[in-house]
Amino acid sequence: MLLSDRNDKKVFITGASRGIGSSIKGVFERNGYSVIAPNREELALSSDSSVMSYVQNHNLSDIDIFVHCAGINKLAGISEISKEILDSVFQVNVFSALSLIKAMTPGMKSRHFGRLVLISSLYSLVSRTNRLAYTASKNALTGVAKNLTLELAPFGILTNCVAPGYVMTDMTRKNLSTEEISKIEKNIPTGRFQSEDEIANLVLFLSSEYNQSITGQLIAVDGGFLCN
Repeated sequence: MLLSDRNDKKVFITGASRGIGSSIKGVFERNGYSVIAPNREELALSSDSSVMSYVQNHNLSDIDIFVHCAGINKLAGISEISKEILDSVFQVNVFSALSLIKAMTPGMKSRHFGRLVLISSLYSLVSRTNRLAYTASKNALTGVAKNLTLELAPFGILTNCVAPGYVMTDMTRKNLSTEEISKIEKNIPTGRFQSEDEIANLVLFLSSEYNQSITGQLIAVDGGFLCN
């Protein structure tokens, strides 16, 4: 997807090393955005001290667009859940994003432009067993988007969540057999898994100046799966 052949906006993306995050990084680069995508050695989202150190040692005031794609899922139900599991999942999925947003928004406010896109999950709308921490953290992102909308929209900063459905990533191909993929596709009204680029293109639009009013939303890209 191409929106323009030139762009002076600067984008910061977490979780861009593979999968959906890599596709998001690519679509911004093809549209001429300047992209910053730290790897785990540069920015360890699992460590609050690493995040704080990164914020202190890097000027984030010139970031125009923030996309939080990083996330972890530690399987646990109510009998297995622990504070350690909750802390680790929320640190990567929620707390690290809030620390980065806090550092970026003053600059966005001064320019009266900013876009925050948080990659959520269908598991913020439905769930499965043993996804207690993950589902809770993705629901938290929805709350973050709604609250930040009230606080930041008057400054031209729009905040949204994107919930990918079943996406055909390398990990999907590795973990699911052809038969399992076919079974899932029968429950998707469009009859297929979504592509990584479909998610990336929506993120690009929500982050662009074409988007002037969409904020505080959780948008599912699932081929109609949730309608079943």
